[in-house]
Amino acid sequence: MKTTLTDNSLCVYPLCDGAEPELIYKYIGELRDTGVDYIELDFRTLIKLKKLPRGVKYIFRMVDPMFLPMTEFYEFSYVVLTYNDLKEKIGTDVPVLFEIPYLKNSVGKALRFAESRVDGKISALRIRSSFEYCKPSEIKSVYKKLCAVAAPLPVDICPLNEYKTALDTALKFTAADVSSLTLAAGLPMKYCSLEEYIFSFMSVFDGLPPKLNINSLGGVSVFRSRIFQTGTPALPTLLNVIDHDIRCLKNADTGESVDMRVKLKNTEFLNSGFISVLEKMADYENIPDDVFENISEAIKHYDSSIYNDELLRKKRRGLLN
Repeated sequence: MKTTLTDNSLCVYPLCDGAEPELIYKYIGELRDTGVDYIELDFRTLIKLKKLPRGVKYIFRMVDPMFLPMTEFYEFSYVVLTYNDLKEKIGTDVPVLFEIPYLKNSVGKALRFAESRVDGKISALRIRSSFEYCKPSEIKSVYKKLCAVAAPLPVDICPLNEYKTALDTALKFTAADVSSLTLAAGLPMKYCSLEEYIFSFMSVFDGLPPKLNINSLGGVSVFRSRIFQTGTPALPTLLNVIDHDIRCLKNADTGESVDMRVKLKNTEFLNSGFISVLEKMADYENIPDDVFENISEAIKHYDSSIYNDELLRKKRRGLLN
């Protein structure tokens, strides 16, 4: 996978008033370990943190010229400037990532305007758009033209969700070998979800690029729920969708529903296995007798009246019919 990933969730969601710096620090670390190459920050995160985790690059969203001096205290790869930021001339030693909406045949003019207003080096271009319902061939053509107009600058694509097509757009640009994508962890209303993007590789295309680590997404989900005021965690929703899809599987030959072969709460074999494991755990952990009795009693409430005889006596492959 050649595409560089930027996460902008720390600019998208409002931070909790009591968001602890240690949790924000760990959240950034989990994004890094997931395979995110750049983390986009604004002044709110910098006010909270005294230092930033290593091993990942950072982009600063200026928001207002008054916050530009903050770039002097941290090592940023880019500072994001938009049309609104260029109402007055901006001077900066940090390479500029110029962000604009996708306006057909106007990208070159926008870049020339930015060059006239920036006392510094414009080093990258970001295009924000929904690109609604474009075919893969159209996306490839759009990206090729953008690269030609912006050359020699690299082009970052930030898919928007006005038509609920951000994920579709992100995947199509990836297939077109886009150099960079900007996504947001969670389930944002406006941007493409980092988790949905990664889960699409895993569950739809049946192949996760080596640079992406789905295990760290669990940490992303846990920490984001502790530091942001709003925004829906993505993992529980995605896992519910996958669970629903599994339960609604159909036999390709007969069209009948596919049932799970092992049902934890009504299989005596598994129930006895639980108790055996519990006994070993109690012995190893020195669990008090009264606590052990309560746990044992709770396990006995599993419905084990239906004994799945063929689970033990017939050799079957897999858990599904």
